[in-house]
Amino acid sequence: MESDVLLERHYPEPLLALASYGLESGRGLPTEPISEQDWPTVLDCASSHRLTGLLCTAVDVGALPTTSEQRSHVLQVQLSRMAWVMQLEHELLAVIDLLSRSGVDIRCLKGPAVAHLDYPDPAARSFVDLDVLIRSEKVDDAVAALTAAGFQRRHPQPRPGFDRRFSKGITFLSPTGYELDLHRTFVQGPWGLWIDLNDLWSSMEEFQFAGRVVPALSRPARFMHACYHGALGDWPPRLSSMRDIAQLLLCTGQDELEVHDLISRWRAEAVVAAAIVDSWALLGIQRRTAVSDWAHRYVATRRELEQLAVHRREDKNSSAQAVSAIAAIQGSRDKLAFIRALVLPEVAYREGRHSSALARLRHGVSEARQGRGGL
Repeated sequence: MESDVLLERHYPEPLLALASYGLESGRGLPTEPISEQDWPTVLDCASSHRLTGLLCTAVDVGALPTTSEQRSHVLQVQLSRMAWVMQLEHELLAVIDLLSRSGVDIRCLKGPAVAHLDYPDPAARSFVDLDVLIRSEKVDDAVAALTAAGFQRRHPQPRPGFDRRFSKGITFLSPTGYELDLHRTFVQGPWGLWIDLNDLWSSMEEFQFAGRVVPALSRPARFMHACYHGALGDWPPRLSSMRDIAQLLLCTGQDELEVHDLISRWRAEAVVAAAIVDSWALLGIQRRTAVSDWAHRYVATRRELEQLAVHRREDKNSSAQAVSAIAAIQGSRDKLAFIRALVLPEVAYREGRHSSALARLRHGVSEARQGRGGL
């Protein structure tokens, strides 16, 4: 699969080299301190792309030359970021306890799980919010427990039952000010609906901190989630997401047969191929694996490119992703329920979004059509 090489224009070159630090990459860190004019941009980008841990390590061992003032800046930013990470980790334990009292099991996703399980030093992988996976049938129980505890959901569901049947998940703002994403699948749209959710619960790995054991996804499921997030999440991609893909494939290691089994059963060929190819291109990775070779050889169909393009745009929106999901919903009853939620959502859901249900549907159809035609 071909990479969108134009992605590189979104990142300062030192940031791409930093994201690949420690890997077999053709991108090299600067051999002289970054100019005072460029330094604030590089530091800000390292923070926004969750790379301050790698930056701190590279500076500490002398791989990235810095002035004494720049070194002080890096230390200050990393200390601030780690203080927030430690607070979030303890908040995660509180969320686990809160949900478990309502009979809701969780799997920790993304930042905390990847940091502890897939990086040699958890401080290398920072995060700014929390993501947890719950079972579809427990969505209502989880929402009730969090709401009673003072969490505020960002947006209401279109109609009752939509959350547990069709949505990616629900975003909450905690009483202490952090964001909690409650997932039932990885992504909005057809790609999320094609995932066999039972696979996410069939096995797990655990990590520990503060004397507690926290459940996370299995190693292949974590790799798949990293690919979904890298290919279909933020656009342009956050570089920590690109690094996670490479880290899980090259450093943690993956069983090729397990990965290809999930790719096939979840119909995720184009997603995983795009994620790996983008990661290899942006990070300048030179090491090859059987999975990365497959990704570069994969030829996406026109339909796959259309579905990817709905997500891989700077102006993407949830309406287009919702419309693109219709064809992936199985059974006429569920399909009609989904369309009804799009066409006739409750008033609270439409407030501040669209003047009417019809206007919302037209907007989604228009945006979905604009997403077609490839990457």
